[in-house]
Amino acid sequence: MAPQPELSHPVPLIPTQDHRGHVRLDGDAPVEPSHLAAVAVDFTTCADGPDRHRQVCADVLDRCTGHVVTSGCVTALVSGTSTRTVRAEQERLVRRLEKLFANLPMGVSRVGRGAERDELVAEARRAATYASLALAASPTSVDAHPLEEAMLANGELSSTMTALLDPLADHQEFIHTLYLYLAFDRDRQRVARHLTVHPRTVDYRLRRIAALTGLHPQTVSGAGKLLAALISRTHRRLAPQH
Repeated sequence: MAPQPELSHPVPLIPTQDHRGHVRLDGDAPVEPSHLAAVAVDFTTCADGPDRHRQVCADVLDRCTGHVVTSGCVTALVSGTSTRTVRAEQERLVRRLEKLFANLPMGVSRVGRGAERDELVAEARRAATYASLALAASPTSVDAHPLEEAMLANGELSSTMTALLDPLADHQEFIHTLYLYLAFDRDRQRVARHLTVHPRTVDYRLRRIAALTGLHPQTVSGAGKLLAALISRTHRRLAPQH
């Protein structure tokens, strides 16, 4: 399976806002919900037809306030007039998605105000990334990953970690392989099956990653730094644009 193309910003799958910034509910006039929350499903580690899964997921989410698609991920928004009602809707959506996509990484955001839409989407997507890299079997929130969040809060450190992957900028297949290698707990055979390549191809890419970055994915130290670099890179691509 070819690596999923990289998208610099979230791409709307269905209309979620009009030109005045109001959220449009299906079939209704523009409204301005006072509270929103997001749920993200990460398909990066899904080998059996990620495009089909994303489309099915999109069909399920048609009743939500709106949803956006990023590379390898679908993020849904639920809305309401109070924190309690939105949290209940978010939990119901999570249960529906768990029935449809067992064991796929999922991230949830806090409940926030309507004006925080972009921040909530990015938060849920970030949590889904953490879940994917940790092979989490249940939905997670950013609160469960204080170390990663502390790193991202330090702009200078996050930029430094992201720069570790700069030598791979012209080799997106290496970045995709690295992501899977770390997400699959450094199981090269599983990575090869996922990518439908020979294990020696995975070995070659890992050697090239080490040669280009100076960090060896097979070592604990190298894997830790590369993991932090991937998290920082994902965060920078998904951060709301101001």
